[in-house]
Amino acid sequence: MKTLQDPWSPLPEAQWNIETARHLASRIGYSIHPSIVKRIEKRGAAGTLKASFGKIRPFHKPEDIINMEGKMGEYQMMQRQADSAEKREMRQMMQRERNRTYGEFSVDWCVFARDPQNSPQEKLVQFFQDVWVVAYQGVRNPASLYDFQNQIRINLGKPYPELCRKLSVTPAMVRYLNQNQNRKGSPNENFARELFELFCLGEGNYTEADIKEAARALTGYTVNGREEVNFVKQRHDSGKKTIFGQTGNYGLDDVIDIVFQQPAAARFLPQEMVRYYLTEEGLDDEVIQPLADSWKESGYSIPHLVQTFFTSRIFYDSAFQGNMIKTPTQYYIGLLQDLELDVFPSPRRSTNQLRSMGQQFFNPPNVRGWVGGRNWINSATLSARKQLVSSLLYPFPRNRLNADEEQAVDAAIAAGTDHFTVTPLQLRNLFGEEPGRVADAIAERFYVTQSGSNLQQLLRIIPRDQKGKGRFQAVLTTALSAPDYHLC
Repeated sequence: MKTLQDPWSPLPEAQWNIETARHLASRIGYSIHPSIVKRIEKRGAAGTLKASFGKIRPFHKPEDIINMEGKMGEYQMMQRQADSAEKREMRQMMQRERNRTYGEFSVDWCVFARDPQNSPQEKLVQFFQDVWVVAYQGVRNPASLYDFQNQIRINLGKPYPELCRKLSVTPAMVRYLNQNQNRKGSPNENFARELFELFCLGEGNYTEADIKEAARALTGYTVNGREEVNFVKQRHDSGKKTIFGQTGNYGLDDVIDIVFQQPAAARFLPQEMVRYYLTEEGLDDEVIQPLADSWKESGYSIPHLVQTFFTSRIFYDSAFQGNMIKTPTQYYIGLLQDLELDVFPSPRRSTNQLRSMGQQFFNPPNVRGWVGGRNWINSATLSARKQLVSSLLYPFPRNRLNADEEQAVDAAIAAGTDHFTVTPLQLRNLFGEEPGRVADAIAERFYVTQSGSNLQQLLRIIPRDQKGKGRFQAVLTTALSAPDYHLC
């Protein structure tokens, strides 16, 4: 990429066109469906950001989670009179209920994110989930995961330090990074370390002494069986601590304040946003610094960072178009939007496929989150992506559904959200072009690059004797499994 002069200044209006609109659609959301691109082109970048983030769209707590919380309360009451064997059985029942609810939560979230109006907001929520990492395998409670995610959602319009304060004392975070084990006389450094390294400053911008002293300042938080976080004064170390050269009787708010006085704090989140939305390689510090300075001057406002980033000249530079590999989540939800399909109302035929593609819902492998980039692609995950495409192009086998899945499908049909696979009419509409134009037509519809030359070569290997609907499905499977479709 050639060096841009003033890279974070707004893109001139004269350079706004269908191509820049497609690029914004591919990065801010999950799909470049023509209707989405047309809406973005009409609104412009600033108008799109206002429509996408100007008002938070609530994702109401799923009914399955509410029901689970009620059952957990009943189990806890019953355990008080149970013997050891009965308690063990009840714990197993509670965990089975949590696992079932977690699966339904994943489906409910995908339904919410699948709505193009919600997609930019939810992708931004995912970005912060990949910075402030918690995982189901460490929390084991979908209600706590929902509350954690919702804290991100409802604080998107506030300064980043405020979001950091809120997330620090959620039940999910207190459990995941062992804050409930961090007490006076026996500090646990897990949360303090990740607060500095992964959430706010980045590696190398603190000392081990800073971590030890911060851990003391962060003592006193516990989470009870009702998933409530409490500050227990007797467990808090009230002695003086020295953090980044400053000494005082510090607590959580003080630590956050001191963290955001460090020069690295202004660069950290903008660089993370670059890696998530622009290029996995990141940008040099001298390129990031003007954005960092502007963000700091705004009081670390999340809306300011988002607005500056997505309207900037560098964001639309041609070097960064079509250069990122879609995450499994973007691939899955983008497919549904591209093909105008609904989320199948069962984890087994929907979100379980995310795990096969390498990104299980709300369950990254460790506190560093998803590595991403080329790591998304290997023989197993490519095969899983192709299987996902095939599952959307052929009618699902209803005779293989269990009773709960049949009930869920019937409810979806009654609600009018029953478009789970591509219909013959959709296939005919997609292939209404002249034979020689099929590759270009598909590329213009589904590929950021818009070039059908690579696809034309792939289509030649489809057997010539495969005709009719079967050939259409074979062509579409090839097109949506091709390398160009994995890019955004």
